[in-house]
Amino acid sequence: MRRVLFAERISADRGERSESIESQHDKLSQRAESEGVTVVGVARDLSVSGDVDPFQRKSLGPWLTEENRGKWDELWVTTQDRLSRNDEHTHDFLRQVVRQWHKRVVILDNPNLDFHTPAGRAIAYVQSIGPAMELDRIRTRIKDSYDRRRFTARWTGGIPPFGYVPVKRFVDGRTATFLEQDSDMVRVLRYMRRQILDGRSFFSVAKALNEAGEHTARDRARIRRGKPVKRRGAAEGVPERWSETTVKSLLGDPALLGHKKHKGEVLYDSEGKPVQVGEPIFTDEEWQELQAAVEARSQTKVRRVNGTSPLYGVVWCGECGSKAFHKGSIHSGVEYRYYVCGAWPKEDRCRGVSVRAAEVEGWVEVNFLSRYGEQPVTEKVWVPGTDNTRELEDVRKRIDRLRRDSVAGLWDDDQEGFLSLMKSLMSRRDELAAEPVVEGHWSDVPTGQTFQELWEGLDLEGKRQQLIKSGYRVEVGRKTFKVTPEPLSWEEWRERLKARGETDVNCSGLGGGSMR
Repeated sequence: MRRVLFAERISADRGERSESIESQHDKLSQRAESEGVTVVGVARDLSVSGDVDPFQRKSLGPWLTEENRGKWDELWVTTQDRLSRNDEHTHDFLRQVVRQWHKRVVILDNPNLDFHTPAGRAIAYVQSIGPAMELDRIRTRIKDSYDRRRFTARWTGGIPPFGYVPVKRFVDGRTATFLEQDSDMVRVLRYMRRQILDGRSFFSVAKALNEAGEHTARDRARIRRGKPVKRRGAAEGVPERWSETTVKSLLGDPALLGHKKHKGEVLYDSEGKPVQVGEPIFTDEEWQELQAAVEARSQTKVRRVNGTSPLYGVVWCGECGSKAFHKGSIHSGVEYRYYVCGAWPKEDRCRGVSVRAAEVEGWVEVNFLSRYGEQPVTEKVWVPGTDNTRELEDVRKRIDRLRRDSVAGLWDDDQEGFLSLMKSLMSRRDELAAEPVVEGHWSDVPTGQTFQELWEGLDLEGKRQQLIKSGYRVEVGRKTFKVTPEPLSWEEWRERLKARGETDVNCSGLGGGSMR
């Protein structure tokens, strides 16, 4: 009994209608019925380019494995280009399937073609050249169309940057795709910006987004197409997760300004200006302020991680200088908490400092308020600068590339276009070079509160953040407690109290030194 495998395919390149696959199946079934063969399977590949290697096709590929190729004797297709439209792939496929595996390949529109003979293989190879040439023409048309649209405001396809959605518009008699802001994603981006400006870490922002169930750009694109969310390596329906890396990358992406990108780089027009594919989500001032905060957040070495101590980044080991970590345990219903050296026992230089957490936290709060309690609280406000250094460097690079292309002869057929583009770039370069560079900077603006007033309204994490912002550092050792910067001395404190009209005050516990 002849065992036959049907190979059916419709092409993504041609944009064929779904009826085509049914037509192929009907023709193959009618031929199978007339010859009385046994159909053991149907390899149906929908919207698969003819340039895809048959061994790599999702449906056909598994039938060509060592495990399954013994289940069939003949492979049938309606036309040769349904097998492949790549001449090299066709040649390799026939050599392996026909000559090495001794299978039979039947093409319905040329049933007498015998691939076991040299003449038959030669005819098949010649016939494969036509579809291959057509495939090359299709690629060229697609590339030319893409290149024409690249420097326009049109969206050329793919997953839009977070904050934007693709929309269809009718322009010049044709439907074209553009990007528009999505109000929900803009809300998320503005939330992320506020959190970073408030000193939150990338990790904490990512954690908040995951807890709120906010979808990533990729998952949102899947939902718009009516598909389930999908995290790589997980089952369908499991959403992607935000990470500190994705948060940092997103908030530093110039695509949020509506800039069009190609291969990860911003595209510039003939005048050296970024190509706009959408309305900016942030103003220039908001963007500069955000980038300064992202840069500052990237450089800090004090990052809060889940499950760490209430004073992580504030308390340090006085023996070896490592961060101290919070440890707790419960015995007989009583909770015991300690701060211990984070390096011990991995490093011999530390003897393993361990101090009661309640004592440390109490002393830190008392000392901090004694030092800063009556000082005004300020908040950092970003004062935008004017620095065109990056754009100037990009324009200079474009001029250099343009010159190299000219030397290579790439502009020989369009000297007028070359001179026009070079003139525009050089003019833009001179404009940027003439503009003064004023560095953006943070300015401390009073909020109208003192630290004592602010402290009462902060939760534990807020207090930790405030201590870090104030540059506070506590080193704990064996019966030692060192505060940097040093708190007010008793004499300084008494002078302050005198100025307020208070005299008889117990000031014990407000100074540095040994722990009692």
